[in-house]
Amino acid sequence: MPPKKRKRTEKETVIENYNLDEVKATKEWTEKTFKILNTRIKGDTLEEKAVQILRAQNITTTMTKAHLLKEDEKKLRLRKIIGDGGIDLFGEIVIQNQTLQWIAQCKMTKQLENSTINEMKGLLSSRPNTIGIIIHGGNKSRQIESMIETANSDIFVCHIEELHTIRNQMEAKSIQQGIRTIAMTRMKVEEMEEVEFDIFGRITKAKRIKNIDIQTWGSQSK
Repeated sequence: MPPKKRKRTEKETVIENYNLDEVKATKEWTEKTFKILNTRIKGDTLEEKAVQILRAQNITTTMTKAHLLKEDEKKLRLRKIIGDGGIDLFGEIVIQNQTLQWIAQCKMTKQLENSTINEMKGLLSSRPNTIGIIIHGGNKSRQIESMIETANSDIFVCHIEELHTIRNQMEAKSIQQGIRTIAMTRMKVEEMEEVEFDIFGRITKAKRIKNIDIQTWGSQSK
């Protein structure tokens, strides 16, 4: 009797390794994917390819989307897609001994819209120590470059055919300028007496404050 095959753990699935040269996207892959008429399948194809390429670079990667199928007499039909809050992929990466969280959106459209950048900015605004990755298969405008420069956290916009270089891009950015993320601070105070706050909730005046514990998440560029 052949030995029972061991079931893969969730962590092993998340960090599964691929050969980068074998899985990286080519121009032919992009052209073939654009020929897919079903928009959902086209998007899923991009996400699955992105997962393989990211994991091949030792980047921990998880997909957020789950499909619920309803079976009828003729075929399986898509009943619902569980909401992902606009995030298609997420994970973490270690760059220059710094562990960063990341979130990604995948857009298999002919033209990457500026609204996608604004949406990513919004997603990052409440996530400390997190960078964004936008993976696309089409063209992008020059305006997008200036938009990501004004973001509080770094956003890497990468064509699927160049995604196999994303780790190198991040490492170069970290060495040259540092990785930019937002920082959040939580302050725990045991006792306060006669305290005044400004409109942002910051302490402006206090007669006495006892035992302050401050914790900060996130990092700023060098």
